[in-house]
Amino acid sequence: MANQNNVMRLNRFLARCGHGSRRSAEELIRQGKVSIAGKIVVDLSTKVDPESDQVSVDGMPVVLPKDFRIYAFHKPAEVVSTLKSQGGQASLEAYRMQSDIADRMVPVGRLDSESTGLLLWTDDGNLNQALCKPGSGVWKTYEVQLNADLPATKIPQLTDGLMRIDGRPCRPCRLEMESDKTTRHYIMQLQEGRRRQIRRMFKKLGIKVISLHRVAVGPVKLGLLRPGDFRRLSHDEEQSLRKELLDSFGKTEESVKNSGKFGKKSHSRRRKPTGR
Repeated sequence: MANQNNVMRLNRFLARCGHGSRRSAEELIRQGKVSIAGKIVVDLSTKVDPESDQVSVDGMPVVLPKDFRIYAFHKPAEVVSTLKSQGGQASLEAYRMQSDIADRMVPVGRLDSESTGLLLWTDDGNLNQALCKPGSGVWKTYEVQLNADLPATKIPQLTDGLMRIDGRPCRPCRLEMESDKTTRHYIMQLQEGRRRQIRRMFKKLGIKVISLHRVAVGPVKLGLLRPGDFRRLSHDEEQSLRKELLDSFGKTEESVKNSGKFGKKSHSRRRKPTGR
């Protein structure tokens, strides 16, 4: 008999196992790719006990990881932020295959193909989903190079939440000039990440973004990681990132531990890890 304290919705279980968001997990169920004890399941309301039910996706067993992991990846230019190629462009799959990270690891959000820099990967579906929400409270930091000077009078249109994209106002953001570069180089921070948002914001001001490079997601910095390389976050980095999410959502560590929100916290000693 299933332990009612462990029972959870199938889509939540798949997300926590690293199969993307709960919505993408539901799509796997609809496509008939998920089975329990060898029987295909298509009912989205199905519940499972992770300790006793044998769940498979495409015939491969799925189990909750005992220790969720988070990796930093330096996305090169001209690479789409998906695991499948689109229109012949290079995808992330080749980089995952040549690394030592597990197959269940998936990228958190996206950077457009021209943009470079920090892209997090994780097998913690709840953490992935939380980081992708506009209300996550986690600031994403970008280095932005423009093709023209930005008039000071136009800066409030970017930073004060006055600009609208797709009919919706953008959240207030932060913008400052890079002190050691020209007047066309800026540091920009956003708490949301709509499709090509930074490029589209500057385009509304008649200015083109020449290059866009993400250097940080919350407390996690890209550092000297080379393009195409992964590194596992240190214990301190991971805990700082989770704490930033917890503080933003107004959760205490105890409530998160009880609910399983953002995945389990590991207190084991970890090995040293090898924009938009």
